Amino acid sequence: MKFAVVVVLLALALGANCSVFPFGPVVVGGPLPGTVVVGHPGPFPLVVGPGPVQVVTGPVPVPPVVVAGPGAVSVSKTRGAVHVAPLPGHSQSVVQANLQPAPGTW
Repeated sequence: MKFAVVVVLLALALGANCSVFPFGPVVVGGPLPGTVVVGHPGPFPLVVGPGPVQVVTGPVPVPPVVVAGPGAVSVSKTRGAVHVAPLPGHSQSVVQANLQPAPGTW
């Protein structure tokens, strides 16, 4: 039973990825004989729009895509005060929160 499952999965994988097993008159993934489109045998005028158009643009100010977020901060809580200080050198918004009382205090 396991061998049959392996053979079926192998056939599906090879048929889908490699397109090596024939399916009808052509190889899977190949062009079908009845779907070939042949162009017109001679030149003919083709009008697509009203005429040539020249687009003139000037310099346009581009708004910034990336907006800087708030800087990284350190929050420390001591008895009766909360200290907030910037963390220099951090490019991402990082918060270091120390809200537990210091050892030996309550």
